[in-house]
Amino acid sequence: MRGVEPGFGPATVVPADDPPTTGDTTAPGDGGGVWWTRYRDAISGRLSKAALTVLEADARYIAGKALPRIGSALDVGAWPESRVRTGMVVGSVQSGKTASMLAVAAMALDAGVDLLILLAGTRVGLWLQTYERLLAQLDGSTVDNAYRRRHTRLILPQPSDVLNDQRAEPARYLQRPLARQALRSGIPIICVVPKEDDHLLMVRRFLSDVVTGEFLGKRERLYSILLLDDEADDASILDSQRSQKVTPRFITALWSGDQEASTTRHERMYATYVAYTATPQANILQATHNPLSPRDFAAALRTPGVAGNVLPRSLTYAEPAGIASYYCGGEMFYERLRHAGDGSLCVSVPFPELRPVETQADLLARREAQRWAMLSDALRCFLVGAAIRSLAPGWEHAFDRQHLFGTEPEARRTSALAHTMLIHPSARKEDHFTTAVDIIRWAHAEPGLEGETEVSTEIDEAPGLFAAALATRMAKEESAWSVWLQRFEASRIALSTQPRAPFTPITATDWPKVKAALLERVFPNVRLRVLNSDPASDDRPCFEPIGEDSGFRVAPDCLSIFVAGNVLSRGLTLEGLATSLFLRAATEPAADTQMQMQRWFGYRGGHLPFCRVFLYEDQLDLFRRYHVNDNTLKTEVMASMDGASQPSRSGLVLEGAAFVATSKVDARKVPLSPGPRPSVRLINSSDNKSANHNLGVAADLLDDGEWRPLVDDRGLERGVIRSEPVTLVRLAEILESLRYSHHDPDLRAELSQRWIHYARLLSIREPLFKPPMRTPGTYDIEPQSCPYSIAAYFRLWSSLTDNRTAPGFYPTDWPDIPWNYAEAPRTSPPEFYVAFRYGEHRARDPRLAIRGVRAVARQAHSNGRSLQTLWGTRGYGGSYYGDEFVDYYHHQTRPVPSIQGGATWRPRGHPGLALFHVVNIPDVPIDQLAIGLGIPHGGPDHIAALRP
Repeated sequence: MRGVEPGFGPATVVPADDPPTTGDTTAPGDGGGVWWTRYRDAISGRLSKAALTVLEADARYIAGKALPRIGSALDVGAWPESRVRTGMVVGSVQSGKTASMLAVAAMALDAGVDLLILLAGTRVGLWLQTYERLLAQLDGSTVDNAYRRRHTRLILPQPSDVLNDQRAEPARYLQRPLARQALRSGIPIICVVPKEDDHLLMVRRFLSDVVTGEFLGKRERLYSILLLDDEADDASILDSQRSQKVTPRFITALWSGDQEASTTRHERMYATYVAYTATPQANILQATHNPLSPRDFAAALRTPGVAGNVLPRSLTYAEPAGIASYYCGGEMFYERLRHAGDGSLCVSVPFPELRPVETQADLLARREAQRWAMLSDALRCFLVGAAIRSLAPGWEHAFDRQHLFGTEPEARRTSALAHTMLIHPSARKEDHFTTAVDIIRWAHAEPGLEGETEVSTEIDEAPGLFAAALATRMAKEESAWSVWLQRFEASRIALSTQPRAPFTPITATDWPKVKAALLERVFPNVRLRVLNSDPASDDRPCFEPIGEDSGFRVAPDCLSIFVAGNVLSRGLTLEGLATSLFLRAATEPAADTQMQMQRWFGYRGGHLPFCRVFLYEDQLDLFRRYHVNDNTLKTEVMASMDGASQPSRSGLVLEGAAFVATSKVDARKVPLSPGPRPSVRLINSSDNKSANHNLGVAADLLDDGEWRPLVDDRGLERGVIRSEPVTLVRLAEILESLRYSHHDPDLRAELSQRWIHYARLLSIREPLFKPPMRTPGTYDIEPQSCPYSIAAYFRLWSSLTDNRTAPGFYPTDWPDIPWNYAEAPRTSPPEFYVAFRYGEHRARDPRLAIRGVRAVARQAHSNGRSLQTLWGTRGYGGSYYGDEFVDYYHHQTRPVPSIQGGATWRPRGHPGLALFHVVNIPDVPIDQLAIGLGIPHGGPDHIAALRP
């Protein structure tokens, strides 16, 4: 949902004077309710009708899953034995997750929840920001009049305890007498606390003292707790059972009373934990022993865009208000204007790599020169954009820090017109201050000599300190500044086809006016700020007008350049963000961490032509891949929301070859494709029944169709081959018919569940993964050698060749191209030739011997469960292609791939091969059946992240 718009400040207060509440007001599925009505009225002025409809629909779904009810009572059958339900809500970065969280809170309070706990992030700034919104929007009160509503609810801390310079500690603000009075009156208690260990510990002790076993035993109704955890992929993750991390255990102890227990501490207490996050990778992949893992339900929030439905759900919903109200995320920044030339919203350059005969010193100098070039271009973009915007009607005093407004509403309206810049150099705090000094150095330097310019290293955040230096700099390189008019106009033209595009044309003749605005309105008012990463600091950007005795002035940060790192990666929003310079790098990038850093996402539609992100090309490629994977997971979650049942796991997490999904928990990379030449080397050395069954599969196969001798160019008979190839589905059926005494994968296993996720994501009704399920157990081999996994892959490939949308997939030979952009969906799936490779031993099974089958000799592993090797003659240096390409003699396809250099894919469009081997193993009395496969390029692939 759309977050708080700057024109409304942090909150819009809807006054409330509710009658006392002693029980249920309405169920989550009902249409009304005091709390929801008040919250809806508070936000209706900033949300369109469509946005409000979607917000309510999603919140009712979440509230219904969080507090399942039968009539006016909790549906206790929906809770597990622990009496704790856990779920997850997935949003987008800066899309308005807090709006959804407060909507769910309102519906839960209307449903009669007894205790509502909001964990408002790990930083003080985010805690206070959430508290202020809850107070004004959900409660309809202010710091001054909140006490008047104590007869309807109790909010802890009290506003006076935290919304001042001398914030009370949790030991003081958790007021037990007030809580006991609330319990006696039957009114709900609302706790808004930061996700810090000392606060959580105090809240646990407070609840144990107040909500006692004696009270619960005498109570007629069950006692219900709803805990909403903002930014739940952060401190709430438990990476391993041996982890010393205590925050997740402290959260659990809020209802259990003991950080080593997970059940509620009383049989009449029922709790629900809901994790809100924009990056759910760690939540899904975290160890199952974490009681906070999302087990019972999952939901994904929609964002406003050009198209989409309320039901069935889609990633976006149609927003009639037009582009000014669209959420601008990865689709807008990375895809929509990708080929717009100068109008592209992403300005990327190659990261300088070592050239031949170049020294390390030369490389470092070139990298430093590139950094200065990116910083220069980004600063000019930001300053020129501010000047152009200041010329628009209503912006005359938007940056004027000297202008005094007579009324607070007038100052607030003007303060909404912010224009800001973010520079993210690295995670190191010292780099933030160094970069801030570089900005001052750039303003004072001769163009091209920035690194040689000496300036003071003291950072003064007062505006206008280097206005004269900026004016001098602009005069020396005016063409480099004025060119941004052309680039902004290119963006405007590219966006002009969007519904209700509000953008005014920009021409080169406007430069004199823009130049004057730079000198008079921008340079004297621009402010440089360094935000550190101290979690205890309330170092928030300020976009509120400042009141004085004689009037009001615009917000202090209406025209600011922010240099920051992790402090801006969670929750805090930069209003009017137009220019971002992202220089941060990582040895092994983690998608969830870097996704949170994309602070340029948000509701930027009103000034989108002026938005730019400056970064290196490899980082832009990573951001694009994160975007695709993120949409894939949300699409699956939405499909489960519209379905009849919830998935056993919240969603499938994807990774990439160059990045991991998360660094917060351990995970393993599992590619979808089994590779170019997988082999099924499982044997049944101690189970004659299964071995005979598999040999029977081979005998039946030889009776199906016409078989011909497989002869190489020298006339040597290598085996037999079926004259007609089989389809992917038919080959899958053959592989699924095999049986093994020690390999029968359980459908509940992580490796098995991924196929269920694929089917749900792609709307495939027939199961993809079909193991025997006679004696289900763990995987005895990796999926690349599992006949049932390979069969599932073939079924999936066959399903994806009907122009089906396949988010997150890409062809094996074009990993940089999404599946639906490639030719793969429009080409027929490959067919496979089936052949038998003959050896020197007569087959011992009479069904095969009578057909002339000769077994090959192979060695088994010491455990007797699989062969050491399967593929035979490699074909190096001679006229024989090798066993992997033995079928090429039959169908005469050219060119023939070379086996030299390792495993080789068959070219796209070539047939595949399923080469069966009847195997004679020393000391094993019965022959075994093994299969080698040659797979052509062009099949679907991606990398899933699964629990270890």
